[in-house]
Amino acid sequence: MEEKLTIDESDYGPGLRTIRKRRWCLWAEILIYLPAMMVTMKIAPTFRALAVVFVIWFILLWIVVGYSALARCPRCGNYFHMHGMTLLYLRKCLHCQLHLTADKKKK
Repeated sequence: MEEKLTIDESDYGPGLRTIRKRRWCLWAEILIYLPAMMVTMKIAPTFRALAVVFVIWFILLWIVVGYSALARCPRCGNYFHMHGMTLLYLRKCLHCQLHLTADKKKK
């Protein structure tokens, strides 16, 4: 007799919340760009000031991209958004196809 393993997708909640939080950090970092540049133009409208703000933003962007890209899938343990060297911000795990909101679905 074989026993069926029933896995409740709500068990993946903490891991999926971490992935969603990291994705929101990435979106926030992307959305900060234009307001930061506009404020810089108002305060110090020089090329040097814009370049400094851009470099700081770009470094922070790389940090946040790394932070979000290295989030592990709670089901399969692989990187959620990376498959090999490919980085895709899709709503499903690139390995096991676990959806980003699988823990929120009603039964």
